Amino acid sequence: MKKVSFLLLTILLVLVACGKTIEPSKVITGFKEDDLNVKNEKEMKKEDYGAAPMKAEKARVFEIEDGKNARLFMFKSDDDLQETKKYYDELGNSSAILYSHTYSKNNYLLQMNGEIDDSIFTKYKKSLNKTLE
Repeated sequence: MKKVSFLLLTILLVLVACGKTIEPSKVITGFKEDDLNVKNEKEMKKEDYGAAPMKAEKARVFEIEDGKNARLFMFKSDDDLQETKKYYDELGNSSAILYSHTYSKNNYLLQMNGEIDDSIFTKYKKSLNKTLE
């Protein structure tokens, strides 16, 4: 009986842990704690999406440097995340001027102006990974 109770408790704890949602504000706080620039951060509104799909459950936009922005999207479904990532990736493939960095982890997509140096983008990716682990 003790083994069954222990097994049920373990399963319950795993299910609760899997259902844990990390809010975008925690990711943004992680960026700041890692001494990364997050200027003029705000919740994205319709006009902030431009022609991109409005599939995100929550989204934040913020400035990294010299008017160059990043967007942090949180999605309910992987299909919505992949559709949005594909949009930004295909834009970059169609024209160098439209290139942007993209990185996805779990239910998050980080999209950043392509003029931002790869090394800076890598720092944000590492910070995102650290927060989501």
